Amino acid sequence: MARNTMPRKNTTRKSVEKVEVVFRFGSSSRRRRRLVLRLRRWIELGRQIGAQRLLVDGSFVTAKEDPHDIDTVILLSQNFTQQLAQEYVPALELEAMLLTRRPEEIFAAEDETDWEEWVDFFCQTREPDRRRKGLVEIRL
Repeated sequence: MARNTMPRKNTTRKSVEKVEVVFRFGSSSRRRRRLVLRLRRWIELGRQIGAQRLLVDGSFVTAKEDPHDIDTVILLSQNFTQQLAQEYVPALELEAMLLTRRPEEIFAAEDETDWEEWVDFFCQTREPDRRRKGLVEIRL
């Protein structure tokens, strides 16, 4: 992934203590409620494995009535491989999601460099001018 050296503007970082904050995004359509349940599970798994952060993007973080998707990147804990070797159930569940791409919207960052590359990727729009957009970061 090519690194974009453009500085980020208007970046706000807040620690999220309760998962309920996700209900503040847009409407409460049936699709959005299903995506919220998926996000809650990813947050729960992330906390169980000691992940540091979760990046949230996609139409879910907009005010769209019926969001199409929720894209996420989880910054794995440094001992994730050991958790797998010890057959820690939350780590195995998360690994299965990542390997099978089911659900397809969750990606893994293995370290800070990987994390920054994902942030740069998701910050860009598909517009011809490559304008940047905001993202939601949840500190676990």
